[in-house]
Amino acid sequence: MKTHYFIFILFFCFWVNGQETFIPLKTENSQIVLDGKLTEEEWDNAAQIPLDIEFSPANNLPARKETIGYITYSDRYLYIAVYAKDDPNNIRASIRQRDDSNIWNDDVFLVRLDTYTDARNNLGLAVNAFGSQFDVRQVNSLTDEGRYDSSFNVNFESVGTIVSDGYQIEMKIPFTELPFPNGENQTWHVNLYRRYIENGNEIEVSSQIRDRDNSCVVCQTTDRLVLNGITIDKRFELLPYVSSNIQGERSTPQEQVSYGKINGKAGLGLNVDINKNTSLEVTINPDFSQVEADVTQIDANSSFSLQYPERRPFFNRGTDLVNFADGAFYSRSIVNPSVAAKLLQQGKKSRLFLLNALDQNSPYLVGGEDRSYMGEGGQSLVNVLRYQHLSSPVSRFGAVMTNRFYDGGGYGHLFGFDGLFLLNKNWRLSFEVFKNVNREPVQDWITTDAAIQGQSIALDGDHINGDALYLQLYRKTEHWQSYFYFRNISPQYRADVGFAVKNNRRWGTLFHEYINILNKPAIQAYGFGTKIDVVYTFEDINKNLSIDFFASLKTIWQTELKYTLDFDALKTFLGIVFTNLPTHSFSINGSPSETLNFRINYDLGKDLSANEIVPEVGRLRSSFLTLNFQLNDNFNINPSLRYSRLERLNGGEDYFNGSIARLNLNYQFNSAFNVRLVTEKNSFTNQFYIQPLVQWNPNPATIFYFGGNQNTIEDLENIHFELFQFNRTQFFFKFQYLIGL
Repeated sequence: MKTHYFIFILFFCFWVNGQETFIPLKTENSQIVLDGKLTEEEWDNAAQIPLDIEFSPANNLPARKETIGYITYSDRYLYIAVYAKDDPNNIRASIRQRDDSNIWNDDVFLVRLDTYTDARNNLGLAVNAFGSQFDVRQVNSLTDEGRYDSSFNVNFESVGTIVSDGYQIEMKIPFTELPFPNGENQTWHVNLYRRYIENGNEIEVSSQIRDRDNSCVVCQTTDRLVLNGITIDKRFELLPYVSSNIQGERSTPQEQVSYGKINGKAGLGLNVDINKNTSLEVTINPDFSQVEADVTQIDANSSFSLQYPERRPFFNRGTDLVNFADGAFYSRSIVNPSVAAKLLQQGKKSRLFLLNALDQNSPYLVGGEDRSYMGEGGQSLVNVLRYQHLSSPVSRFGAVMTNRFYDGGGYGHLFGFDGLFLLNKNWRLSFEVFKNVNREPVQDWITTDAAIQGQSIALDGDHINGDALYLQLYRKTEHWQSYFYFRNISPQYRADVGFAVKNNRRWGTLFHEYINILNKPAIQAYGFGTKIDVVYTFEDINKNLSIDFFASLKTIWQTELKYTLDFDALKTFLGIVFTNLPTHSFSINGSPSETLNFRINYDLGKDLSANEIVPEVGRLRSSFLTLNFQLNDNFNINPSLRYSRLERLNGGEDYFNGSIARLNLNYQFNSAFNVRLVTEKNSFTNQFYIQPLVQWNPNPATIFYFGGNQNTIEDLENIHFELFQFNRTQFFFKFQYLIGL
């Protein structure tokens, strides 16, 4: 016990070291006019915060260009500004819709706020030189992949202007939009960040040093911001909407399209602050249709269900708390709720998440050793309860329970515990433990003769019990990154409100990588490493022995080159043992200019024909190309092409051979209003569609769009349609407006 406290004290001393305290004077709302032009009269009460440290590629050296941040506040708003010095001809910026990831190709200013001062997360508000916004929640995650939650939204105002010696940004953030502890006197942690390009290289500067030896990035936002005498208002927001669509189809190219009835729909959302730490959100008859179709993934050789990102705001808010490595919760498993309610509570030492929904279309997913099985059922009741206790800035643990009750009988319960502990600034430990208790409904949603350890996968009322354990030990220093990851997933493990597609495996992963960041123009960084995976089933069958070798190089024009050798020395699939399956992967991505950024992937090697009755080894050729052309400040063109082919080693017809070509055209009149056209040609399914869309989106909740889907299935009941002879068509509109009372 003494050792534990000694480690904690050492870490805490490091954590608070180097803190600065900023105490701005309060200002009047009328004093600051948001026009992107800073004046002394407007910002004379502000605390001035220099961004004078370059942490990449230099290692905490003085910044090359001058940047000054300003922070002040009124009773109900936080005001932040920046004056970033630069040659206007070198500034990269375009007018972008909200949360467009291409903003990270621009010159960007970012504010990080840790409002609870406990490193549970950083709230990031990013703005480019034209005032376009991107907000993100930076979470305390073990890996870079899980560190950023871009579904996070804050309704704030921002204006940016390019001036003769750089650019200036002004931001106005309502206190009601930020979670923080109760009380009119607040002390938060704050960090300011700037990104720009110089001579083809990415430069990152900050108001604080960035310790490359510290694995916890969010822990390094430690400068104190003192705000006294603020007013805490309770939100009461209504979100009504109306939508309508009409669909038509035809059986032959000679027919006219026959349209059905116009379908209308209306619904209401309610968001209420019970207090500053607790909010209740209810939606009745919601319309969760997506504005833009998902980017289609190639599943021709996938024996497991594919996962798609969540885009629905109701399910994105607060769901970082139920983001598990296991996939114990997957919001898109709630497909079509007629009513849903969500309670969020964030205290100084705890967080609570409660979700209830009545889903009209319930997916039923059964994971397996080599395949997953998916069906769709009727109505179900979904419950999710999640609690997390934050014992200190360096440790937290929690519990979760999910339930799904199916109309007509059957249920799926999942119970779990998890924890994350920062042992010191280099070492971190996390775990997740789950237990499921299921009774299958008696339904025909899944038709298969397959079984798992003698129990049928077809839904016949079986009682199913399983469990899963996930344990990860992670170490990071300036030059080395290593982790050990162990997964123990029993044969009957299921997550009815999650996405668990694989089971019956004891899986160990050892990862080790060397990284070196150089302050050189031609070579900014390089790295290399290895990853070893060993998988056994619960019957002690050697499922997989895989060894990866990889290397990367980051050079001029933000160009990064990567190579990976994925060598499956042994792979057991459907009871057949295969050996010597190497795959070589090459990738290059970069942004040589404001006009162009690109990404190219190419894979070749050997792979299994996973969807054949008897799998065989084939020769794999797979590629992906995406280009992004920013023709001017408003117009963006984004073509992409996915291609995949698996050839038979002895000649003959390919196991599969096809491509998916997609084109996005977007004209952004301003940050809120755009028109765009999405087209996609899928040769795997012989389908083609066009989706034109007009969208107005002034804040995260208010939205108006009008558009249509024109679809062609090239061969429909032995009748051939040409590319633009659409056999299915749809027109739709939606208007949703946020009303704050």
